[in-house]
Amino acid sequence: QKGLAHKIFRRLAEAEAAVHGSTIERVHFHEVGAIDSIVDIVGAAVAIDLLGVDRIEASPVPTGRGTVQCAHGLMPVPAPGTAELLKGVPLAGSSIEAELTTPTGAAILTSVVSEFGLLPEMRIESIGYGAGRRDLAEQPNVLRIFVGTTAESAETDRVWMLETNLDDLSGELIGYCTEQLLSAGALDVFTTAIGMKNNRPVVLLSVLCTEPAIG
Repeated sequence: QKGLAHKIFRRLAEAEAAVHGSTIERVHFHEVGAIDSIVDIVGAAVAIDLLGVDRIEASPVPTGRGTVQCAHGLMPVPAPGTAELLKGVPLAGSSIEAELTTPTGAAILTSVVSEFGLLPEMRIESIGYGAGRRDLAEQPNVLRIFVGTTAESAETDRVWMLETNLDDLSGELIGYCTEQLLSAGALDVFTTAIGMKNNRPVVLLSVLCTEPAIG
């Protein structure tokens, strides 16, 4: 939990330093100075650790619109720190006149999310809801989390296939090579007769093996 919380704080510091043209050592934490922001970051790190999930994905991020009052005065939404953190992240359009994503929220998301997009194919096991203190007229001010298992989470075996074209070699030498590859740990070895340029007959040698066997 400490490592993840430190990662989120550092990401937030880097964003603040970038928008202020300063360094991490000299930046002043406007956002992290509030107790609720510290609780949000540490609480998120603890919650993610307790969930024990292998991967986190999120939908495109709605930032809202309008302006927000910051330490430097009235700023457009998304605030500079939020915008810096969300570089490269797909945003969702919103007509709501409010700040829907804070720098703290953006720092948490960009520290833990592997991919932003549509809800993946998954078997839902549990659903969690977190409600904000502000009441929005247009929609519920709620964050929803699905926990489940995707098809990719099922146990699978991955093997490698290595191939090469053997030109102008005798059948005995190819047979000897096949025996040596199988003795070295290959799962399977097979050959295919192919034709190359100038209609030259060549043997394609294919080897199936596990990743450790490649080395």
